[in-house]
Amino acid sequence: MGVVLTTFETWYVAGWSLFCVLGLVIGIRGVRIPWRDARAFLLVPWKIALFAPAIVFVTLAGRFTDDETWDLVTGGGMSIFTALTAWWAVGTMARVVRKLAPPSHLIVALAVMFFSSAWFYDGYLLLRDHAYTPRWLGNLMLSPTTYLCAGIVQNLELREGKLALAWTRADWPRPLTDRTKHWPLALAALPFVAVAADFLVGAVGWHLP
Repeated sequence: MGVVLTTFETWYVAGWSLFCVLGLVIGIRGVRIPWRDARAFLLVPWKIALFAPAIVFVTLAGRFTDDETWDLVTGGGMSIFTALTAWWAVGTMARVVRKLAPPSHLIVALAVMFFSSAWFYDGYLLLRDHAYTPRWLGNLMLSPTTYLCAGIVQNLELREGKLALAWTRADWPRPLTDRTKHWPLALAALPFVAVAADFLVGAVGWHLP
């Protein structure tokens, strides 16, 4: 069976594909991430406690909804991409605005965010169904908000007992030395978790198996 696309869908796929390629080229040439620091930045107990159950839920919950596009690949892929990249993409966008990172990094961050939250979903479903999903616009409007919430949560930290955002530090993403007494951050993250959950859960109908 061949792929069936409208003229708009053809141009849209071409547009986001080229944008992702542009982001990849700029990223390879100009973005340097200290991976050891990034790994330590993410693997903090309270962050794992929040994101691990979220990944499991988003991966498996599709069978209990009326959303025919929500399967193991879309749920698992989008949640894993979000957990791995949102901290950097959201932090980088904020740093570009604050003139702490070059403007070219904004293109990379936007490509990473939209691929993780929308275009991976679109591309996989196009391959699966041989047609562009009619849910693409709704997902494009909702999922980036969830992604932004995840990136903010991953960048929450306590400095001298005060709530702060890690991307404001010059040595970001180097983790703070003391990472053991920051469980209150899980409570500070709850409003963002609630917003993300509302967008995720409220967008579909639910049913028992």
